[in-house]
Amino acid sequence: MVSAGQDLKMAVWDIRMFKEVNSYHTRGPVTSLDISDGGLTAAAWNTSTTIWKDLFSEAKVQQPYMSWGGEGKKMERVRWCPFEDVLGLGHDHGFSSILVPGAGEANFDALEVNPYENTKQRQEAEVKALLNKIKPEMIALDPNFIGKLDQRSHRQREAEKDLDKPRVDVSEEIRNRARGKNSALKKYMRKQRKKNIVDDRKLRLEEAYNKHLQRKDERKKDAEIELGPALSRFARKGD
Repeated sequence: MVSAGQDLKMAVWDIRMFKEVNSYHTRGPVTSLDISDGGLTAAAWNTSTTIWKDLFSEAKVQQPYMSWGGEGKKMERVRWCPFEDVLGLGHDHGFSSILVPGAGEANFDALEVNPYENTKQRQEAEVKALLNKIKPEMIALDPNFIGKLDQRSHRQREAEKDLDKPRVDVSEEIRNRARGKNSALKKYMRKQRKKNIVDDRKLRLEEAYNKHLQRKDERKKDAEIELGPALSRFARKGD
């Protein structure tokens, strides 16, 4: 942290140890301070602005990195432009801006803050910020359909949960949905296996589908043994 005041002194503090690291003399009372993304410190006093580099190192800096002013413009406020090497200076004659090499953050974290975000990314960031404030037990998804929220409260879901309910048999479900038709069976199993959910139900579906393919191969081999390799191609292909 950097502090300055009417005592013509600018001090650098280590806020972890609550002690002063270094202090610097200014020619006038500092009216505004600002620290850039790259660690450069701008201090405005009287009609001048001094820019300091490496203030947060243990060694004391001997002279400022850059200086601006001396034109009779009384300084009021200085502010760094985020992610840019630009310093804005407000004075009694208006506003000025100068380029300061090394002030901006060259490699910023776009997941933390993105200066080039579009409208969709900004909306997603706002929704994410709101969701982070909501308690986890207040958010629940309907397990029967992806993308649909379960409107019930956490206590209501716990009260309505039937722990004695038997687990659904995937094989029985496949037989009921397919109704004995081979084409319907293949279509249903293929559709269920493509769902992007890895749970116990999908694993049982995979196991049933593999058994189905294994029985199909066994019937094909029996037809080749019974009819021979030439006639087995004309045998009825059962699924």
